[in-house]
Amino acid sequence: MLGLLGLAPGIRSFSAPAVTGPAAVPKKRALRFAHLTDIHLEPELHAAEGLAACLHHLQGQADQPSFIMNGGDCVFDSLQQTKDRVELQWDLWQGVWQKENSLPIEYCIGNHDCWGMGQKSDPLYGKKFALDKMRLAAPYRSFDKGGWHFIVLDSIQPKSDGNWYTTRLDDEQYSWLEQDLARTPANTPVIVVSHVPILSAAVVAITKSQGEQGYAIGGGSMHSDAAKIIALFNRHGNVKVCLSGHIHLYEQIQYDGVTYISNGAVSGNWWKGIHHETANGYAMVNLYDDGSFDNEYIPYGWQGKG
Repeated sequence: MLGLLGLAPGIRSFSAPAVTGPAAVPKKRALRFAHLTDIHLEPELHAAEGLAACLHHLQGQADQPSFIMNGGDCVFDSLQQTKDRVELQWDLWQGVWQKENSLPIEYCIGNHDCWGMGQKSDPLYGKKFALDKMRLAAPYRSFDKGGWHFIVLDSIQPKSDGNWYTTRLDDEQYSWLEQDLARTPANTPVIVVSHVPILSAAVVAITKSQGEQGYAIGGGSMHSDAAKIIALFNRHGNVKVCLSGHIHLYEQIQYDGVTYISNGAVSGNWWKGIHHETANGYAMVNLYDDGSFDNEYIPYGWQGKG
């Protein structure tokens, strides 16, 4: 059943169902990491101070994460900005992280990370600008940590006319995802990270009803190919949880045995306060050796000074 479990500014946590019964074995934590998404860094609105406050808050946790998973939309906007402005934002990004962070970081690309205003003949046009800054060879990939298999997807594709953007997997990436899941041992738990939610109930909660016509959810709010991806997950019972951002709302839902989590935004309402019911925050995620997990969304006390 699809249900909206959380849209609130306070600290919220979620744990996967525990294994019970006489044969249950105590689970052991395999990995702890922080999930930060939708930072939207810019020189204005004291955004750099806000990011620094977030990094100090998470690194001040008594129970430290081993790395940071970035969920995309690192800079405020590359889609509608000049090359000089995009470079300025990325320089600011690198400066804050070098000064304020001591943890390793893994990247997922977001829509605002794509450069869409330049000439298409420019080698940095589209995703290449961000991939170079993130030091990634490709916008999607997989890796293993702590006995879990991580799949990092690229939710952002150009439209059929070449303009930006649609929220889906292209055919090549979907084929790669099929093969990657097929190669992963059935007893290895899988976590999927995407910028745009594959499945979301929160987007309905903030969408204005069209009366008798029901809800018209914006095409950029969640994956337009959600049904296709969910059907693929259904063929692999080891897909446990999907993490995303993009909508700046905190929610956790379960559907067909998979938990879908959107972990709010570091920038909240784009550095202008709380976005709907979700405060500026990040998440701490624990993964366990039995395939269970828990996710805690943590506001870090910053609502902006802009």
